[in-house]
Parts: sequence; structure tokens; C-alpha cells
Amino acid sequence: MPLKFWPRLSFILLALCVWALPWQTKLILRPAASNYWEISLFAGIFLLWLAILSLVLAGFINKKIWREKSRLWRWSLVLFLLSGAASIFISPDPWLSFSRYLFWLSAASLFLGLASVPASWRRSFLFIFLASLSVQALIGLGQFFGQLSFASSYLGLASHDAGAAGSVVIETASGRWLRAYGASDHPNIFGGLMALASLSSIYLWTQIRERNLRSVLLAAYVLFFTGLLVSFSRAAILAFVVGLIVSIWEHRTLLRAHGRGVVAWLSLSLLLVGLFGWQYQELIWERTQLSNRLEITSINERQEFNQRGLNNFFQHPFLGSGLGASTLYDQEKDLAAGLNHSVWSYQPAHNYWLLAAAEGGFVFALSLLGLWFCAYQKSRQSRLQGLFAVLLILTLFDHWLFTLPLAPSWLFFFFALI
Repeated sequence: MPLKFWPRLSFILLALCVWALPWQTKLILRPAASNYWEISLFAGIFLLWLAILSLVLAGFINKKIWREKSRLWRWSLVLFLLSGAASIFISPDPWLSFSRYLFWLSAASLFLGLASVPASWRRSFLFIFLASLSVQALIGLGQFFGQLSFASSYLGLASHDAGAAGSVVIETASGRWLRAYGASDHPNIFGGLMALASLSSIYLWTQIRERNLRSVLLAAYVLFFTGLLVSFSRAAILAFVVGLIVSIWEHRTLLRAHGRGVVAWLSLSLLLVGLFGWQYQELIWERTQLSNRLEITSINERQEFNQRGLNNFFQHPFLGSGLGASTLYDQEKDLAAGLNHSVWSYQPAHNYWLLAAAEGGFVFALSLLGLWFCAYQKSRQSRLQGLFAVLLILTLFDHWLFTLPLAPSWLFFFFALI
């Protein structure tokens, strides 16, 4: 078999994996009343396993890659995987926790795989990832401006109706407005992806010289930034603004070379914000208010979920309540006390770090923090602290980077790029 076969196959499989990661296409192996409790095989993870096998056979993943990493990174990863595995044995649903553990193990494998391939491959994969997200952006824009959505089991899309209970909407005097989901489970997830894509497209624009590619990136940015706006995700918008400010600051010495370009991007962003704000000022006003019915309900629920997560950590400080099983543990406690709440009232803590401590324990959360610190050090060296800032802000206000099955792979994908 020709020596070039395995590298070529590795590139193709990784490219397919990166394209599939933002999509929720899956085979449900064990259905459940809540998406958080079901066990599924995702197309992106299946392609990832094939790609990792191909990378091993091609010789990309080897002992040298492991030795090149810092001691902090190696120890953090080992403790992370060991503590995560240990939490399986005390989980109220060991198979669920095992399936969640496999997603984290897959994410770590993806990081090692991407760290072992040539830098030109990684830039190509970022383009592929943005191309995949541009399709999601178009879907999200269609959902908001058309106020309708379609379902597709092949794409992992669920139908959403502004008038249906459970849909994430904005209530105004003119009625209920559906926020954009894209192909995600929640507008906040869609908004987070759009924030990452928006900043990534700006970064790539500063790194290339080809006019055609620059024009494509500019068009893609319009899609991503508008998608961010129609998600109405406050956390995602804040993350993008902070990431943009950090990026401008860390590249302040290079602004002379790209000064006009930066001004053009900022002007375009302000123009889009102005047009969107003028057209949908009523929705923006309602979203910024914290005193309306939906916002009060949301804030109270978040406080309750975070308190539950804190209680779970205090009750299981070392091994946690089991990966993916914190809400199952909450339900078991309520049932034992004679309480029978709706399954939808059990949601994870809305903070990435609190949830990591609650489900994996102290060592798990500390080792995860070590991996994040290594990513931060790398972002300083490669001058990509803005992208790191977006990810960090997103962890403070929501849980999806931890709970969504494919999110660990997204996270480690960006860690490998920065």
C-alpha cells in the first residue's frame, strides 16, 4: 500500500469530521425523556474515531507528540481522564456517564490528532469548520426572518414554533418572536458558535493575501455576525465583544498594516448593528430588560439550577455525581422525598466550571482548569487570546460547552488551533 495513502485518508477523514462536528446528526441508542439523559452515536464522533485510527496508522500520532507537550498538560490530561473514569462508578446511571466520558476521551484524541498534523492542515480545517457553520448561519437566519423552521433527522434539526410551549422566544406587545436556533439545541449555543465563527473569520482575513478568499471571508462574516444578532444571546454577544477588544489590543502593533481593514470591519459591524437595531428595536428592548416575565423566570431558574449544582458538589466533592448524571441525581433525591416534578425542571448548572465540579469532582475540575491554562499559554504565544476570551466568557454564563455531546470536541478543536 503506498505510503501516501494513510496521510491522504487521514486528511479526508479529519475534514469530514470537522464538517460534521457542528451538526447534531445522530443515531439514538437509548432514548430518554431528556436529551441530556439519552445515549447516542453522533456522525461527527464516528468520523473522528476513524480519523484517529488513520492518524495512528499514518504515524502522525506517536510518543513524540506526547513528549512535546508540557508536563502540566500531560499531568492535567492524565488526572482529567482518570477522575472522569472514576466518576462513572458512583453515577446513578453508569452507562450514561460512560457514554459522556467517551465524548471527552474523543475530544482529547482530536486534540492530539490535530496537534500532530502539519499547520497547513489545521488552517484548512478551520476553513472547513467555518464553511459548515455558514450553512448553519443560513438556517438560523431563515428561522428568524421567516419565523419558521423545518425538521430533519439526517441533519439533526428539530422543528421550532414560536407559539409552542418550550420554544425559546422573545415576548413583545406584537407577539412571540422565535430566536434563531440554527442546527443547535438552543439559541445560546447557536449564538456561541456564531461568535467564534465571526472572530475566526476576522483572524483569517488578516492572515491571508488572496483577494478572492478575503471576499469570501467578508461575506461569511456578514452571515456569522448577523446570525449572532438573531440569536439574541447576551452571553454570546458579550463574548464576541470582549474577544474583539482583546484581539485588537494584542495586535495593536500590527494595526498600521491592517488599520484600514480593521476600520472597515468595525464600520461594517456597526452598520449591521444599526440596521438590525432600527428594524427590531422592540425585540432588543425586551431582551435587555430583566423585569419582564420570561427574564424573571429565566433568572430564577438559573439560580435554582446553580444552587443544585453547588449542593451536588458539596455532597460529592471528590468524585462528583457522575458525568452527565447530575440532573438524574437531583431527580432521585426529589423522588425519594415524595416530589414528582416534570423532567424539564431538571437542568444542569448554568456554569461550565460549577457543573464540571458537580459531575466530575474537585480533581476533575482542577485538571480541566490545567488544560485550559495550557490553552491560554498557547494562545498568548500565537497571539490568539481573543479567541480564547470568547470561549472563556461562554463558560461563565452557560453549560453547553460541557453538556452538549459534541461540545468537548469543538472546545479541543479550538485549543488545537490556538
